[in-house]
Amino acid sequence: MSTSLVIQLYDSAGLGLILLWPTGVLYSNQTGGNSCLHPQAEGAYLPLVDELVDLEGLLHQFFVGPQWMGRCDRGLDEETAREIERILGLSYTTRELGLRVDRARLEDSHEAWVYVEVPAQPGGDLALLGPIPTSRGILTWANSD
Repeated sequence: MSTSLVIQLYDSAGLGLILLWPTGVLYSNQTGGNSCLHPQAEGAYLPLVDELVDLEGLLHQFFVGPQWMGRCDRGLDEETAREIERILGLSYTTRELGLRVDRARLEDSHEAWVYVEVPAQPGGDLALLGPIPTSRGILTWANSD
């Protein structure tokens, strides 16, 4: 009987992307605001660091703000998807990756666990990722509870 390795991201700092790939490695985080959910996904984790833009802080502010008040645990709406994409557009790092909130997975997304579409990446000297085909991923960051 094989057991998958589970990496807990609870104490990691900053925004990260779990690329959904069959790696045998599961990632989990505490998410969903005050609900403290513990979803898991198999893949490869990529920190999305931008020293000039605090993406995690901006996302945190939005999810504890008046729309969600730290209680976003049962899906996202279109307005929230647009706001997440606006925030991602502020950073060279996430803008270059071309991440978009996966509208087909809005019901499965929640605070600190957002399904995204990852366009094909050509790779190259300055690329964050090597060449990969179009794929899916999950944006995750520290829970706001």
